[in-house]
Amino acid sequence: MSSPVTSPSTSSASPSDSAEIVPRAQEYHSSEPHQPPGPKQKKYQTHAGRNRFGCGGRLVCSRSHGAFVVTVFLMIATLTLYFVFDAPFLWDYSPAIPIVAAVFSITVISNFVATSFTDPGILPRVENIEIIEMDRQMGMTNGHTNDPTVQRPRFRDVIINGEHVKMKYCTTCRLYRPPRCSHCAICDNCVLMFDHHCPWVGNCIGLRNYTYFYRFVFCLSILVIYLFACAVTHMSLLAQQMPFGEVMRKTPGSVVVIVVCFLTTWSIIGLACFHTYLLCADLTTNEDLKGLYRKKHRPTPPSSNASVNPGNPTKNPFYTGCLKSFAGRLFKSRFPSVLDATGFVDHQPTIEIRVPIEHFTEKSGTNGE
Repeated sequence: MSSPVTSPSTSSASPSDSAEIVPRAQEYHSSEPHQPPGPKQKKYQTHAGRNRFGCGGRLVCSRSHGAFVVTVFLMIATLTLYFVFDAPFLWDYSPAIPIVAAVFSITVISNFVATSFTDPGILPRVENIEIIEMDRQMGMTNGHTNDPTVQRPRFRDVIINGEHVKMKYCTTCRLYRPPRCSHCAICDNCVLMFDHHCPWVGNCIGLRNYTYFYRFVFCLSILVIYLFACAVTHMSLLAQQMPFGEVMRKTPGSVVVIVVCFLTTWSIIGLACFHTYLLCADLTTNEDLKGLYRKKHRPTPPSSNASVNPGNPTKNPFYTGCLKSFAGRLFKSRFPSVLDATGFVDHQPTIEIRVPIEHFTEKSGTNGE
């Protein structure tokens, strides 16, 4: 992650506790400041995670793509066989039958592509210059300024809707993960509101592409049932006119469609029902598998402060009701990308140090000014 570039600004002293006195505090330059700058690099070119980027960083996916290729092949092959063997026959009965299949097919494919190539909510890694400043501020807080032996706490506690939620420190990305964020071992990234890594779509499922993923799974379950019913209807109508063996020879594509849909429909429908439950309960797959907020609550997860809420059960602080949770996660606007893969890397960032006004008041009183 490129260090955030903040424009220098000043603010007048005010009686507030956190008055911002920002005199463009520090600038860190390279060891050769007079060397002419090289060609600009985009952030996706220096990204440390295991991802692939396309279209100048606008498309993001995982490097592991074996199951993704299988998914693409099955969808294309099944839809091709349906529209070659079944759709022309059913068109004579009612044009609406293949038209409905086409609409669902376009919906499934578009949401599949969006799920596979959308940034799921990757958090960029913290750079060395930010770590130095973080250590300096933590050292001042702990009274051990510039002490290399001071270790960063493993957890931090935040209160959300009256519940204590831990933020774990990620040693790879070198940051405290926000609530509901987790590190994907396959893509080697911290992902906001991490749900799971889905090899079938070739990407992590997180805050920014979960809506696409649910629409894909839900519409795919309907499409699979619809194709199965159409292929069975096609073969049943032909069987009334000729022997069944001749029907199989005349429309072998329908047999393949029936077999593929029958074998895949159970897992797809089960997955759609499971994620419908997660939406209504306002949970992620990761939280559900860990059992953090089940009805039989587990003890409070380990935190940085063992005396906080000891032994009391942890309720889901994000749950606001079945309908609100369902609608809130499906129909809210998409969160902007934090990765900013299309942006340019700033090799000479500026760090602003915001000093509370009390610091200057105490210093002025000491110097007699």
